[in-house]
Amino acid sequence: MASDRNYNRKVYACAIQNDSDGDIKVNFTYVGIPTRQGDIKQTHAELDVEKGKRKYVLQKIQTRPTHNIIEVIEQVEVVRANGSKMEIKAPFEGVKTPVNDWLFTVTNTEIKSVGVWSEEKKK
Repeated sequence: MASDRNYNRKVYACAIQNDSDGDIKVNFTYVGIPTRQGDIKQTHAELDVEKGKRKYVLQKIQTRPTHNIIEVIEQVEVVRANGSKMEIKAPFEGVKTPVNDWLFTVTNTEIKSVGVWSEEKKK
C-alpha cells in the first residue's frame, strides 16, 4: 500500500453534520484488514443522525499480539428517511494527511467532504 499515491489520505474518525430535511442513517465501511488465517475482516459501523445535528465516529483500533492497527474509513453511505441512498468513497476530497477529525456534511442531494471539523469550528 505504501506505493499507492493515496497512502496518506486516510480518515480514521469523523463528524457527520446532517443538513438535510430529515433524519438519516449513516453506514461506515472500513478498509479490510487481513486476519492471521488470511481472510479479510471488514468492519462496519452505523450511526443515526437527526436533522440539524452533528454526531461523531471515533477511531477504531484492532489489537494484535505485537501491534495495533488503526482502521481507515473507506466509504460513507447515507440512507435518508425516504429510503434513498447516497455514498462517498475514499480518497475523500481535501484529505491530504491522516486525520482523526474530518467533517462530512449531508444535504438532500449529496455528501460533502468538508475538512477538519476542529478547524471548521473556529470559523
